[in-house]
This record gives sequence, C-alpha cells and structure tokens, in this order.
Amino acid sequence: MPHDAVDYSQDKNWSVQPKKITQAVDVFFVYPTTYLPPANGKYIASLDDAVLNAKTDTEAVDRITAAFSKSCNVFAPRYRQVNIEVLRMDDKEKNRYLAVPIADVTAAFTYYLKHLNNGRPFILASHSQGSNVLLVMLSRNPGLLDKNKLVAAYMPGWTFTDADLARLGLPLGERPDATGVLLTWNTVGPGGTSPTLAPGARCVNPLSWTTDSGTYPASMDIAARIFLDAATPLVIKHFTSAGINQAGALEIPTPRPDIARRLNMALGQECYHRYDYDFFFYNILENVELRCKTYLKAHRAGQ
Repeated sequence: MPHDAVDYSQDKNWSVQPKKITQAVDVFFVYPTTYLPPANGKYIASLDDAVLNAKTDTEAVDRITAAFSKSCNVFAPRYRQVNIEVLRMDDKEKNRYLAVPIADVTAAFTYYLKHLNNGRPFILASHSQGSNVLLVMLSRNPGLLDKNKLVAAYMPGWTFTDADLARLGLPLGERPDATGVLLTWNTVGPGGTSPTLAPGARCVNPLSWTTDSGTYPASMDIAARIFLDAATPLVIKHFTSAGINQAGALEIPTPRPDIARRLNMALGQECYHRYDYDFFFYNILENVELRCKTYLKAHRAGQ
C-alpha cells in the first residue's frame, strides 16, 4: 500500500505547533479516531480533508491537549488515520491499513525530535487509535525514545499488557509523582466492556494514580470537563468514583441520569471510551503539572 511520505516541515501537517516556546516541557500528542463510518471503501483519511481536520482539531486535539497546555508546549501532528471500520477487519488487513498512520506518526516524531524539540524533556500523550499507533511505533523503534527525556506517557483508550510494557521498556505508573512511566486506562460502567479492552489489559486509576484495585471515591475526582455538544464544556466537581476491575478496565458507576442520557454511547452501553480524559480532566491537568515539576526539580538537582 504505497503512500507518499508526509513532509512535517510544512505547518499544514500539524494540528498544533507553538508559535513561541513558553514552557520547559513539551507534549507530543497523537489524537484518537475522528474519521468515522461510513468509509465507503476509503479506509485512510486524507490530510487535505478540511472538514475532517476541523473536526479533529475541535473535537479531539483542543479538547484533550487543554489538560497539558498549562504545563507544556503542545505539538500535535496530523496523520492519515484509519477509519474505525478498519479495527473490525482481520489482523492481516487491519495491519496493512494501520501501516500508514504508524509511518506518519513515526515521521512526525522523528522530525519533532530533530527540528522542534531542542533538547527539552517531553510528555507523550494519546488516546485510542493514537495510543495504538504510539505503542506500535515505539515497539518497532526502540532507539527512537530517549527515556531520560520522557516525563511520562499518558496513553489511555487502548490495551497495554505486561508484554507491551516490557517491549517498550516503560514501567506502569504506581504513584502520582513518578516520572518516565506509562499511564493507561479504559473507562467502562457496571457490566460494560470496550472494543479497546483486550485480555491482559493493565490500568492506572487517574483518581489515585496507582494500580491497586480499590475503588476511590468521587471526592477525589477534582472535576470532569464533559463536552455534551461542540460548544461549551460542562464542568462537574467530584463527578465519579472509579476502581480497577478484574478485566483491567477502569470501572465507574453509571453517571447520573441527566448526564448519562446526553453522552455519546456509540460504542455500546456502559462504554465510556470517548470520555477517558473528560471524566478525569482536572485530575490529569493537576497530575501533568506535578510530574513536570518533579522531573524538572530532579534533573536540575542532578546537573
């Protein structure tokens, strides 16, 4: 499946790139799937699709990177994502199509490291397809990631097993201030499952930033930031409790009815995949700030 390489020296091939560097830490963000059915046989998105690009920027990139922008310079490349229909194909066909976004993100990250990063520490962040793409990219290119520069990797919305973590050479986060760790979760309700949840899934609870199976109370959820439409987010303090269940999912109680009936449940009842960041938004924002400060303090002390 030949495709021309994307030129990441061109601004048009970035969703976000800072005009001015204002922070000591970067975030390199790979967005989730926004190219939805019907694909009509065209399973790979075009970078020249202005409507899809605008949707991606507002519904995914701006919405999620807001949790990082207080502490980080945001870099988010555009890439030729696959339509969600590809994930239902057999492994051979699926991998044939996924080769395109993996190649794009590898090229973007390589360009970022060489031309844009300038030696700063960075966070890797992603969701859903973006987390899948980063997992494969880093597994296939073990020398690409300077772990000494990695503050943390926030990669919810996909399954990471112990074998994946071993391939990546990254430990799972076990405490709120740990650096150089991977953080992942898949949010479901009672009896719910997710198409991104596979056997062996590991999970970090974004309320406690630990991996123990206890349920943490809603009082620990600083606030959710939920987009029920494309306009203004709804901020709800102490939105939900959460615990890690036996399937390795982050399980929450069904949200209260006035919210639940307005959520996008396209992936099935009690599957809150779309809201992996939203439900814990201000915990993530606070945690990003903590890990950045911890990293910078430790590395300044070591100089």
